Amino acid sequence: MKIKTLSVLLLLFTASLAAAYTKKGHSGRTYQSNGSQSGVQAAIDAAPDNGTATVIIPAGTYDWSGTLTIRKAVSLAGNGEVTIRNENGSSNLIDARSGKNGNIEIYGLKFVAVADNGGGKGFDIAAGRDESTRHTVLVHDCHFEQGSIYAYSMECVTNGIIVWSSSFVGSGANGIGGISFVCGWDYKSYNRPSTLGTRDPDGLHNTYVEDCQLSNAPTGITNFDANSRVVFRHNRIQDGAIGSHGQETSPIGVTSWEVYDNVWKITKDNPFNMNNWLHIRGGTGVVTGNDFDEVPRGKAQITLTVFSITRGANDGRGGSFCPIEYPAPRQTGWSWADNGANWGKVEDKQNPQLLEGSKSPGYFLPNGKGAILDPVYIWDNTGPGTQAPGYVWAQTYVPDNCGNNQVIETYLRKGRDYFVNAGPKPGWTPYPYPHPMRSGGGGGPTPMPTH
Repeated sequence: MKIKTLSVLLLLFTASLAAAYTKKGHSGRTYQSNGSQSGVQAAIDAAPDNGTATVIIPAGTYDWSGTLTIRKAVSLAGNGEVTIRNENGSSNLIDARSGKNGNIEIYGLKFVAVADNGGGKGFDIAAGRDESTRHTVLVHDCHFEQGSIYAYSMECVTNGIIVWSSSFVGSGANGIGGISFVCGWDYKSYNRPSTLGTRDPDGLHNTYVEDCQLSNAPTGITNFDANSRVVFRHNRIQDGAIGSHGQETSPIGVTSWEVYDNVWKITKDNPFNMNNWLHIRGGTGVVTGNDFDEVPRGKAQITLTVFSITRGANDGRGGSFCPIEYPAPRQTGWSWADNGANWGKVEDKQNPQLLEGSKSPGYFLPNGKGAILDPVYIWDNTGPGTQAPGYVWAQTYVPDNCGNNQVIETYLRKGRDYFVNAGPKPGWTPYPYPHPMRSGGGGGPTPMPTH
């Protein structure tokens, strides 16, 4: 009797798997799912971990409320118009982390935010990679809509993710959308030499966002945050600003950013209350070859800041606060020179105790032993925004919550920490475009498997 019961259960389980997905073609490389989140998960779990399999979601609209976990080298593709409504209000809808056996590729999907995830509890896609490999997560030809939900659509939890030919629509006035880059809170990851331009040895030390359209996010179409090294190029932005975090509200703060060859447009009369196109709070980088509309009414176009000198936002997140001398920790216009070999015990200038290793929010080591002046360069941009009085504006955060009377001019000095229209950044050469790992070499949709 028990044997018969087990046989029935096994038949029911096998039947449910068959309903969830079917293999197609003689090679068994294609897994046709039924579109449900559980069906797609079953297909991924059944697929080989070798980069040959594609899990297909058929045309239609699907409500997903859990987390789809991808830890295999597989592709996830929409066949036709596929809309996934994100009803997960507490965690990531898709959690994709590539490993040693190949890339993960996600394409041809439309995501619509439904549940309010509180601005950061979950994302449509969270992408990461094992940095000891040459594999990554590739996201392209997808569409993301936030509606009225104040949240980013995608998060890169490590550097080396590649995103192209996708569109991101934010949450409107005073809203956010697009991509957040929070690449770990490990100080040793920050304490590495610059990977700007062709200093990226394999195209996987930076994250690349190319040929995308981003709109309706005046607070942030990006969040350049902890340890992130981002190349943002050949995109079109409508009513959206690049946002970032320094070490005052992040344990690490942004490392580096390259913003070039983009087009920035603003709707007449500024209905989304744009305040700038770029708001930079740390790290070093380049801004070149962009076409900027003017953010009107005397607003800034590019804002450079060191918020930690006055913000004093010590809220338990581990940042450094209220520095009293130049340079501030991980401030705009500075980077790191070595591989962390000199990182050990360092005395925090505000707190007398010794803070050790990666647990230290610490101050920079002296020049020559770690931190180096590595100025921001802004040049060869065009458009009416470049003619505005506030084209590049060094901003002091107000009010002065630290009470030390520090001013931005001490920390951000034109001609020292940043340069405007002074020619290219010395030694900088753009990384090859399009990124060599884009499918087919030139990007665009990956063909749907035929067998």
